[in-house]
Amino acid sequence: MSSNLEAKKTLVAEIEEKIDKAESIVVVEYSGLTVEAVTALRAKCRAAGVEYCVLKNTMVRRALANKGIEIDSKLLEGPNAYVFSEKDPISGPKIIKEFITGVEKEKKTSPLTIKTGVMDGEVQTVEQIKALADILPREQLIAKIMGCLNSQATALAYVIQAIADKKAAAGEQ
Repeated sequence: MSSNLEAKKTLVAEIEEKIDKAESIVVVEYSGLTVEAVTALRAKCRAAGVEYCVLKNTMVRRALANKGIEIDSKLLEGPNAYVFSEKDPISGPKIIKEFITGVEKEKKTSPLTIKTGVMDGEVQTVEQIKALADILPREQLIAKIMGCLNSQATALAYVIQAIADKKAAAGEQ
């Protein structure tokens, strides 16, 4: 067997490992992205525990197929980058969407385009990836739930106290 074939098999195995570890994967087209922008985007990804990397589309297609995930081959054409979120499924999509939104706020067209994604072994549409990005981070969701529970408990305590006060007042007469 040739060393080139062995190298390709090794690369596919490494990509399969990334797929296994990832909570979500976002496929983005990056044509026209400047070196400074890529560097800034990679730094944001690294800080969030997300991996942004450029891989050969044919190798990714093969690794996905080995995992039983079939993405339309047209979506895996052109200059693509792959964003692997290992800690949670929200981080990668959120960083990408924030990057695109930030560029568009400057009245420019973003050179970064979401093409598709994968979560739980299922192919995701652009709309699903954007919706995933809109979910609040885990800590904020927990804080909101705790706030709701706390307000309900406080309201219940006031009601119980009011009933106790009313019974005490009725007992005095």
